[in-house]
Amino acid sequence: MTTRRQTLGLLSALAMGSSFAQGQRWPSKPIMLVVPFPPGGQTDAVARSVARQLETTLRQPVVIDNRPGANSLIGTQLVSRSAPDGYTLLFNMTALVSNPILQPNARYDALKEFVPIGRIYEIPAVWSVPPKSAQTLEQFIGLAKKAKDPLSFATTGHASSSHYFGEMFARAAGIRLNHVPYKGESPIIPDLIGGRLDAAVVSSATALQYGKDGRIRNLAVSGSHRWKAIPDVPTFLELGVPGMTTETYAGIFAPAGTPRVVVDQLHAAITTVCKTPELQRQLLDNGLEVAPTLSPDQFEALMRKSRNEWLAIKENSAIRVE
Repeated sequence: MTTRRQTLGLLSALAMGSSFAQGQRWPSKPIMLVVPFPPGGQTDAVARSVARQLETTLRQPVVIDNRPGANSLIGTQLVSRSAPDGYTLLFNMTALVSNPILQPNARYDALKEFVPIGRIYEIPAVWSVPPKSAQTLEQFIGLAKKAKDPLSFATTGHASSSHYFGEMFARAAGIRLNHVPYKGESPIIPDLIGGRLDAAVVSSATALQYGKDGRIRNLAVSGSHRWKAIPDVPTFLELGVPGMTTETYAGIFAPAGTPRVVVDQLHAAITTVCKTPELQRQLLDNGLEVAPTLSPDQFEALMRKSRNEWLAIKENSAIRVE
């Protein structure tokens, strides 16, 4: 069923598409890039770097608008209600697709209310343990199987993608684990270093920062290939644990109905930015890497694949969200 908002958006897009076809120049004013995360974090830093370089390419200011909260829902829903004119964009990650599946208060359809512009980087999840714990993933699995009580693992919240990730690992490895939700990643680290936790799902930036000097030990990483920033950490796949290759990404999105000529111009600009040594170096320094270029249509196909993966994960999970 087509909602009134989708109908109005379609009519608006048709009108704007006619204007652009008649030669209206875009962009002719500043662009707002909504980042649904707090300022100062990894995602915000990368978004600001991308925005700064887009300004040079597009010859218009690109203003960051941080709208954190509700696992990125506040900023995401703001953009979904914005005019599809190319002047309000969203910088988000796989959560754009997984939130409507995992979070009952996410009242939007990512594939109907957004159009993907460009994928910027891929995001691995890392399974880490205290420095005096298991030396390998095989040893950790062995400890978990022998333990009288389930070993603990921490994530950034109940029903978060990291929570599902941990449960997927437990099922694939045939072990029992006890989930400990935290409010963010920062408070996890002292407890992990101090051995008050048996394991945690951490970001690649954290794995890189605390793993290089041995304060934590990184046992395995998600994805289908090793990551340039942490090349010594093997993937779950190569360690014989299947099902841990779910697509993860970060990119820029626009409200559905944005004229194709604007989408294509933005995509070209983002592709140029992603090829710059400055951005590639910044991503590697943060445990990330530039993703292979995808066209908007290929990015949409990836979003559909990601949605199907998360639907299957939720269907086969014991996690329940109230």
